[in-house]
Amino acid sequence: MRTVRLDLAYRGTGFRGFAANEGVRTVAGDLASALEQITGEAPALVVAGRTDAGVHATAQVVSFRIGGEGLRRITDGTPQDTGLDRLASSLNRRVNPDIAITAAALADDDFDARRSATARAYEYRARNAAHPDPRFADLEWHVRDRLDLDLMNAAARHFVGEHDFRSFCRRPKDRPGASLVRTVTRAQWHADGALLLFDIEANAFCHQMVRAVVGHCVAVGRGDRSAKNVPAVLAARDRHAAAPIAPPHGLTLVAVRYTDA
Repeated sequence: MRTVRLDLAYRGTGFRGFAANEGVRTVAGDLASALEQITGEAPALVVAGRTDAGVHATAQVVSFRIGGEGLRRITDGTPQDTGLDRLASSLNRRVNPDIAITAAALADDDFDARRSATARAYEYRARNAAHPDPRFADLEWHVRDRLDLDLMNAAARHFVGEHDFRSFCRRPKDRPGASLVRTVTRAQWHADGALLLFDIEANAFCHQMVRAVVGHCVAVGRGDRSAKNVPAVLAARDRHAAAPIAPPHGLTLVAVRYTDA
C-alpha cells in the first residue's frame, strides 16, 4: 500500500460541498468516481479542509491509500517513482473543467492531508458597490451598504491569536464535545477598488468559522456592530452573540501548509 497526494482546485458553484453526499453532486463524489474508472477501486479520500456547498478552492489537498492492481495502473509498475503525471492527466480528462488536478505524487506512508497539515489559509471576496459585477457573481458577496475598511480591520485584529471560537462556529453534530479552540495567525482586509479581500490563516478552522468572522466584520463595517466588542463576543462562546454569517460563494481555500512543503 502507498499513499497518494493530490493537489487540486475547483469552482464550488456546481457542487454541494466537498464531502461525498448521496444523491447530490460533490467534489469528493466526482473525484472518487474518476479514480474508480482509472484504478478499478474507489479509495477513501482524506481532505485537508472540507468546504461547504458553493465554496471554492485553489489549493486543496487530498490523500488516499492504494495498493495492488490499482497502484500498478497509476505508476506503470514503478512505485519508486514519486511523480504521477499520468494519473493527474487521466483525472483531469474526467473532472475538468469544474475540478483541476494541479499535481499528483506518491507521498510518505504517514502523510495524511488533514492531520499532517499545520495551517490553512482562506480568502473571502466582497464587492462593495451599488451593483454587483455579473462576471463574478458566484465568486463574490455583493454588499451594497457602504463599508468602513478601517473598522473592519479593527475588528479582524481581535481574531488573531488563540481563542475559543464557539461564537463563530457551528458545533459538529458527530462530536458535540470537540474543542473549538483555534489559533489565527493572520486576519486582514485589503481593498482593490470596490473589491474587498479578506485573508485569514490559522492552524485549523471549525465549521463555518471564516464565514462567521467575515459576516461579523461586515456588520462592523456597516456600523451595526462595534469592533471593540469583538473580545466580548468571543468570550460569550454563544453562536447567537455574533452577526449573521457571510454567504458561501465568496470563500476560497487558497493554501494548505505542511512542515516539509
